Amino acid sequence: MAAARELVLADEPGPWERLGFAPDADGALALGELSVRLAGRAAGNGLVALRVEGLLAERPDGLPVVAAAEGGPGGAAAPHPNGATAIDHAVVFTDDCDRTAGALAAAGGDVRRRGGPPELPAPMAFVRFGALILEVAQTGGPARFWGITIVVPDLDALAGPLVGSARPAVQPGRRIATVKREAGLALALALITPR
Repeated sequence: MAAARELVLADEPGPWERLGFAPDADGALALGELSVRLAGRAAGNGLVALRVEGLLAERPDGLPVVAAAEGGPGGAAAPHPNGATAIDHAVVFTDDCDRTAGALAAAGGDVRRRGGPPELPAPMAFVRFGALILEVAQTGGPARFWGITIVVPDLDALAGPLVGSARPAVQPGRRIATVKREAGLALALALITPR
């Protein structure tokens, strides 16, 4: 199976620092087995690249999923003031869940499950690339990355002008909070408690 190594975002480090993350001098954040690289707004919009080791086909269904160098970034642990430890999942919106999930599988992803909870009627699929799960949700429009969810231990400590109040997550026993638009991030970000 192909394994995600790095997510490249069109963000500056400042907004992430205000949320309690600790990017290094190159704009990289270590989150478990993955790395997030903050490439700046000049890099494009949202998630500009998901670098995957062992990828079988680049740009599945038009998504910016590209090959990573073997043994590339990721894996180094770095403490973040907010306690962030890992990326829980990334969200992909598409007009055809089956087509997008199929393209991701053909690129080396492992389709783990199709369908979602009853309260979410739209077709869904969950595709794993190593430590990263892609939640593919049918919502309309071309396939695109919509957001990421990062694991943090204490959501209540982060609530405030940039982070909304915690609420029950779809996953039993977990809580989730969304980062507000005022944070100035290039894509949607949610914070979730550990499993």
